[in-house]
Amino acid sequence: MSTPSPVRIGIVGVGRMGRRHAENLARRVPGATLVAACSPIGEELDWARDTLGVESLHKDYDALLRAPGVDAVFLVTPNTLHPAQIIAALKAGKHVFCEKPLSLVLDECLAVEAEAARHPHLKVMIGFVRRFDASYQDAHRQIEKGAIGRPFMVRSETCDQNDPTGFFVRFAPTSGGIFVDMSVHDIDLARWLLGSPKPLRAFSVGTIAMHEGLAACGDVDNGVAICEFADGRVACFYASRTMAHGHETATEVVGTDGRLVIGRDGRLTRWRSPTRTASAR
Repeated sequence: MSTPSPVRIGIVGVGRMGRRHAENLARRVPGATLVAACSPIGEELDWARDTLGVESLHKDYDALLRAPGVDAVFLVTPNTLHPAQIIAALKAGKHVFCEKPLSLVLDECLAVEAEAARHPHLKVMIGFVRRFDASYQDAHRQIEKGAIGRPFMVRSETCDQNDPTGFFVRFAPTSGGIFVDMSVHDIDLARWLLGSPKPLRAFSVGTIAMHEGLAACGDVDNGVAICEFADGRVACFYASRTMAHGHETATEVVGTDGRLVIGRDGRLTRWRSPTRTASAR
């Protein structure tokens, strides 16, 4: 039996997060090989060449799309660029992985969906990583089996360790704000775990606990939002950029017969009901 050829990937954006993706693609992802890099910043291209041995280097995105031997692109670029770059890649015949969020504008999201539908042979994926986490997948299975009855509330949080360099303050003007940039994972999880209910309305509050520079673009470094769905169920989201102890994510799903807690206190999933408590580590 012949071995499938590796997927040849070009990384677009080789900054803070892009370097993590590039290192994973070059060293840790079976079936993938990193063959090209694109960035308007020369230092980032130098890093890709010197650290990972990437030889096909491009300052222009269209040039990367025209380069021979690239099957797919990884987009780790400013949020405002995602829709146009995804559409351009699809038109060039490339598979696409794009960092979240898909866009800051609904019409742009719909335009990407429409373009993807015109290329059914190509894969397009947004980086909602928690759907592929074993603990969240287990929670989803438990809910589908009725383990906690009818789920009616989700509480979910994404909290990052404080970055004293203020990188995200410089990034904030194009991020879409703390909820779009950070809570997008929790929003996706809530709809997934509740069976994709239609949102009805949302409320949010926030505060600047540490990074006053965010005030210039109307953003905050800690925020809480509540979403009410059309069927009466609710979700509560907490986002923080200032945790002293480190990164932390966790989700709780409350149902009529019990609750599931995912990612809290080092456990994969914890299930509580009137008659039993179970956990997986």
